[in-house]
Amino acid sequence: MTTRTNILDKIFIIMLVSVFFVNGITKILNFDQTINWVESFNYPSEIVYVGILIELVTPVMILINFHRKIAIYILIVFCIMLAFMFHLDISNPIQLTQFLKNIGLAAGFYFLLRSEQHNYFRN
Repeated sequence: MTTRTNILDKIFIIMLVSVFFVNGITKILNFDQTINWVESFNYPSEIVYVGILIELVTPVMILINFHRKIAIYILIVFCIMLAFMFHLDISNPIQLTQFLKNIGLAAGFYFLLRSEQHNYFRN
């Protein structure tokens, strides 16, 4: 694998995980609004803490290669759960887009996991 390809791989991984880290920070900065939004779906507000933890910790785990596969599995499940918990109103075009975005991110992490198994992203 060339150095250029390796650098591109790392840039795209950063792009993929940055969505979650930035969303975790945004949830902290808008904590009350996040709680209200989650409760509007009749879910307990405590799941916000779990979501923030996942969004802040798993991207770092992936970037520093600390239990990377576990972090990837967590994000796959997280994306699928979010799609079905919060974006299932596919009659609304915005919710359909959000649903498909979450499913697409889960697919992206699946392919990242597969590439890990084939050593494409290892030095």
